[in-house]
Amino acid sequence: MLLATLPARYARWISDVSVGNELAPDGQAKYVPHGLRVIEALLLERFHPREIAVCFPDQFERFIGDDTRVVGLHAHNPLGIAFAADIYSRFWGRDCESVNAAEFRRMIEHPVLRRHHLHSQLIVGGPGAWQISQKKMQDHWAIDCLVDGEAEACAADLFAAALQGRPLPRSVAGHSPAPAAIPNIRHRSTFGAVEITRGCSRGCQFCSIALRHGASVPLDHILADVRRQVAEGADTIMLVTEDPVSL
Repeated sequence: MLLATLPARYARWISDVSVGNELAPDGQAKYVPHGLRVIEALLLERFHPREIAVCFPDQFERFIGDDTRVVGLHAHNPLGIAFAADIYSRFWGRDCESVNAAEFRRMIEHPVLRRHHLHSQLIVGGPGAWQISQKKMQDHWAIDCLVDGEAEACAADLFAAALQGRPLPRSVAGHSPAPAAIPNIRHRSTFGAVEITRGCSRGCQFCSIALRHGASVPLDHILADVRRQVAEGADTIMLVTEDPVSL
């Protein structure tokens, strides 16, 4: 989090060391953000594991090729305009690009994506997808479909449509699912993150999370995700909630 607030041009020597990624034996990511693992679990309910790969940008050459029909990218803070990256990086000047923004730009402008875009479609989602819409960067980055919000109800259908060569909607607004619709993750997530609630329901007008219905994830679901994390080497479990005040 602190690294992401630094201007990328001054933090290159740090980020080369700090953002090194661990790989599984097959070259896929050993762990990724929890939300991305949820999307992976949804896809594995419909498609064969050999058809799906979850990897870092440095492995794009290995997993994206002539047979690829759809690529999904996770956007956490793609333009670096969320707190605290936007605030602290500006201490160095208004034209400074934060590490978050620089790394996302490196990913979405990767030459492999451009090389194979004629036969594949690009879907971008995640907690920072709103930034791309607000800054009108969707066309600039040739994003076929932008998903803003929770994606349990739409992700698998979007990937299936792309796989069949059908055009995708330009944008999709996701909605909060019932806890039963949230799948158990199949592989380890970053920091051993395990989701225990969704939403908040407090109604604070300055917070989009507070406007969503709050719900608790069932205990057996939580424990299953914990066991999966531990089975794949996690030595720490981080419980994730959007409403810590009520816990």
